Amino acid sequence: MSGPGDPPGDRELAARIAAGEERAFVIAYDRHAHFVFGSVVRFLGDREAAAEVAQDAFVALWRRAGQFDAAAGSLLTWLLGIARNRAIDRLRAESRRPLRLAISLDAPTVDADGLDRPSQLETGRGPAADRLDALRPEPGPEAVVQRRWLQSLVRTAMSELPESEQRALTLAYGGGLSQSEIAERLGWPLGTVKSRTRRGMAHLRARLVAVPGLVDEAALDDAGTDSGLRSGGVRREGEP
Repeated sequence: MSGPGDPPGDRELAARIAAGEERAFVIAYDRHAHFVFGSVVRFLGDREAAAEVAQDAFVALWRRAGQFDAAAGSLLTWLLGIARNRAIDRLRAESRRPLRLAISLDAPTVDADGLDRPSQLETGRGPAADRLDALRPEPGPEAVVQRRWLQSLVRTAMSELPESEQRALTLAYGGGLSQSEIAERLGWPLGTVKSRTRRGMAHLRARLVAVPGLVDEAALDDAGTDSGLRSGGVRREGEP
């Protein structure tokens, strides 16, 4: 249980919601709604549909909070699992949606303001990543859906970072630049580049560590590469 004045943990929060406490539900909503909605809107590319899916996830929380098992993952992970299933159901229910699955995985991101624009993560994508994509076998529909969902989560986590950390990560992991090259391009001290890159990656891993499919670092690397972010690609000074 939380101490006096401490924010309630997931287990306590779910138990209070299961007991019908509206205040606990509001806390959970305020804590997680932005990330759930942001991930779904990036996945579906439709703000209205994403709002309905996010609402469904929180209605499920209110009705089935007693089913939450803190040992199996965080409350955010539980909500994201429900939202993902609802979002995929929407794609399957609409006859024109399968065509959307065939579009490039580098489709424009729908920002929180609802405007379609290329993701900041995609601006650093280099020719090496394109050549690797050309060598990969064509994924099946389920794999495409899963990769697109994981990319949506990574992009949403990225959107929470300060702009300076987003820029450092984009150039380091998307553009494949060394830390010295980033410092030169942005006019930042080398120490600033290192600290902002380190803080940004720490936030992403902390945010996504409990998400199924991203627990394994290689999976995070793969989803990140397709988003213009590659956690294994930084060149250290002196490396080719």
